[in-house]
Amino acid sequence: MGRRLPDEVVHRIRIRIEVGEAVLAIAEAVKVGKKTIYKMRLNLDIWGEPYAPPTVVLGRPRALLPYQGMVIYYVMVLNFLLTGFTKAS
Repeated sequence: MGRRLPDEVVHRIRIRIEVGEAVLAIAEAVKVGKKTIYKMRLNLDIWGEPYAPPTVVLGRPRALLPYQGMVIYYVMVLNFLLTGFTKAS
């Protein structure tokens, strides 16, 4: 995974992309590769930012899905109702 370009270079590239300058001309003027310009232009089109946002989900996954929690709740209530009525009788 490559490093990010300095903010000044990214800003110069964004200006030149917005003006509509050719990729080869931008690459030569800013001293970066053509592939970098193509990727940055694609990210600007898709995300509106020169670099894609992180896709890693932080945190721990849920222990139960919502419907699983409801099933456990209903089983507990049913168990309470059944045992409560049989013991009281």
